[in-house]
Amino acid sequence: MSENFFDPEKIVELEHYAESKNVRIQRRARLLLSYATGKPTRVAAAEAGLSRGRARYWKRQFQLKGLAVFPTPTSHPKVNTDLSNPVPSGASTSLMSIEAELFHPLEIPSLSSEIEAVQEPVPETLPFPQLFKQPGLLPTDSMAEAGRKTMLFHFAEMLSREPETRLGENIEALHDMRVATRRLRAAFKIFGDAFRPKIIKPLLKGLRGTGRCLGRVRDLDVLIERARSYQASLPASDQPGLNPILDTWMKDREVGRFDMFRHFDSPEYLDFKNRLNYFSQSPGVGVRHPSLVIPTPSLVRDVAPVLIYTRLVNVRSFEPILGNASLEQLHALRIEFKQLRYAVEFFREVLSPEAKKIINTLKVIQDHLGNLNDTRITCQLITAFLENWEALQSRLPMGERQNPEPIVSYLAAMHAERHHLMVTFQDTWKSFDSPEFRQSMALAIAAL
Repeated sequence: MSENFFDPEKIVELEHYAESKNVRIQRRARLLLSYATGKPTRVAAAEAGLSRGRARYWKRQFQLKGLAVFPTPTSHPKVNTDLSNPVPSGASTSLMSIEAELFHPLEIPSLSSEIEAVQEPVPETLPFPQLFKQPGLLPTDSMAEAGRKTMLFHFAEMLSREPETRLGENIEALHDMRVATRRLRAAFKIFGDAFRPKIIKPLLKGLRGTGRCLGRVRDLDVLIERARSYQASLPASDQPGLNPILDTWMKDREVGRFDMFRHFDSPEYLDFKNRLNYFSQSPGVGVRHPSLVIPTPSLVRDVAPVLIYTRLVNVRSFEPILGNASLEQLHALRIEFKQLRYAVEFFREVLSPEAKKIINTLKVIQDHLGNLNDTRITCQLITAFLENWEALQSRLPMGERQNPEPIVSYLAAMHAERHHLMVTFQDTWKSFDSPEFRQSMALAIAAL
């Protein structure tokens, strides 16, 4: 920006506006003061808490209009102390004029400025992040900044697993990429209130689409791996009996991988990655600013304990039904355990070392419930396969029909494993429902 736009008088006026109680006016002035010192857009935008797109917009407007980009100050009327004539001649006595005088010190923004503030920033091309050891959360971080750091960390993890996921040689790479997308979605749940919905809605949509593609292939990977493990435990003469269901699942997996590649290569996926990359690397973008009138908790040290204990309460609410819980209810409990674990993991850096013990306990319980859910789904899929396969077999000559016994035996084995996991869960629950666990949770959070 040319120096002609920043003569000494304008600098003085900008410094005055930078002290405004109106956050939007204050940011706009600070942005222009940063430009006046020769700072680039990247730095000026970050210092002002604006997106680069909005920073460039106000730069252009200032070049065209000068100080007219700020609202014209309204002079305050002299206070009338004559009680015998409380309303000066010609003064308006409407409720609106009285409210305007009462609230003028807060400089309440107009509707047009509210609309301007929620305009979606334009993503810019930035280098994708590399893996790093930890997000770097601080107790004094705002929830918005803590959320941005957390999302950037897991976004980098997601991106790092994509090349191996495409190759398909290591099924754990796809698993890790899927877990990263799940953690990102969980982060949006935990930190989402700190951001404007219009900004995060398309990012969540992209995460859901990516998660669905990965989930379909991952579920088949688990099915196939479990079936092959069971097959290997059979006598060699019995092993081919499981091939029909394995062949079917392998074909389904290939279809799933084809759909996954199509998603990875789509313009929508690239746009999603660019948007999430811009969002996670741009402090201040999309932040929902707290009220100037009634303060609300916004720092990690104040909000994290409430978030963790709320998720703890959600898990404990299942205790009265555990004796008669259905498989569907245990699956819902698994989801609540996962949300609790993610919350502790996200804030682990600012908690005491006891957090590691908590996470390990939660992981054991989550794995138990996860295996139970996997066997439940496996039983459903084997049953569906047998029904469909029986119909196909009936169309063949009798001499060519295959014996379903190996697959039925596998179904019986999965039912037995499901039953074992179900009846032993209460023993696993005891590690959570214990004074030691509660004490560890209290000590972990006390660090805040």
